[in-house]
Amino acid sequence: MTFTRRRILASGAAVGMGLGAGCTRLTDGALSSTPATVDDDALAETGYGEHAVDELPIERTVGRFGLERTIEVRNWYAEYDRAVALDAIGLPRLQAAVVAVLSTPRVSAFGRSFNPVGEYTTDELVELIQERYDELEAVERVDETVVSILDTETTVARYDARARLVEAGITFDVAVQLSEPVEHDDDFVLGVAVYPRVAGLETESDAVRTLLAGIEHEQA
Repeated sequence: MTFTRRRILASGAAVGMGLGAGCTRLTDGALSSTPATVDDDALAETGYGEHAVDELPIERTVGRFGLERTIEVRNWYAEYDRAVALDAIGLPRLQAAVVAVLSTPRVSAFGRSFNPVGEYTTDELVELIQERYDELEAVERVDETVVSILDTETTVARYDARARLVEAGITFDVAVQLSEPVEHDDDFVLGVAVYPRVAGLETESDAVRTLLAGIEHEQA
């Protein structure tokens, strides 16, 4: 994976999300989630800063009964980062520890879900990122923990991998942490963290837990 802003989650894990088809709720050809962000207390405790909170629209052409239409799904993406020391690999401190939060509309009708994100496991979500970005290599599940996200006990899995840091033009070890989707109000919410592992060590797990536990989600 090329390690740049807005490519961890916004275009990677979002593949296949929010693309429900054939739902009666699609009356205007568009669906929208509401923003999910990290609260100020969690940011202050971990030293992370807000980099972006943006709407992320995705369009798809869907068919039903021989007819086609284009629908737009408006997800929300929030990204936070902090500088980490990379002197062990000959680099200065860089904003290389990144946590992102995605909200995507939860669509259902007649007891059936039309947004596949609610059924994805963390392993399947990591595969989506890998399929989109071939440069995320040697992905290996390491462990998992439980974090309370939006008052829901949620599995957060951790993976070791290799990625390329564009700013430095090098490939190095990273850790990827990914939460299972949480159903909240009319949306699904999930979080992703990517950060360097230097000399086989990673130091961000506690901060990631704090940030994920500090997720807030606006109600429609």
